[in-house]
Amino acid sequence: MFASLRGLAETLLGIAATRFELLGIEVAEEKERLVALLITAMALMFAFAFAVLMLTLLIVALFWDNRLAALSGCVVFYGALGVWLWSYLRAQLAAHPPPFAASIAELNKDRDALRETLTRPPGVPPLP
Repeated sequence: MFASLRGLAETLLGIAATRFELLGIEVAEEKERLVALLITAMALMFAFAFAVLMLTLLIVALFWDNRLAALSGCVVFYGALGVWLWSYLRAQLAAHPPPFAASIAELNKDRDALRETLTRPPGVPPLP
């Protein structure tokens, strides 16, 4: 009986170790993805801010006599562009699976298999 319990404990520890390794890999991947996303977003914002500033100054200089209309047009355009970029960013973030999805799926499979094993009558083989 002790050998059986020890074998069960070793199996459970092996399963737990595998799941923690998978979790660690997913954490590292998620961290790399988030860092790359943040660096790209910061560079985009920096470059876009200067481009917007220079474009606005150019438009105001070209239409100096109607500078209020030129500035109003810039505000409308940049506002519409910002709304579109916001919706695009939300769609990109929603398209990615939630963090640790593979680990959660594997833990759910393990839980279901353990539950099925514990509720199966003695002598009945497991389902394939």
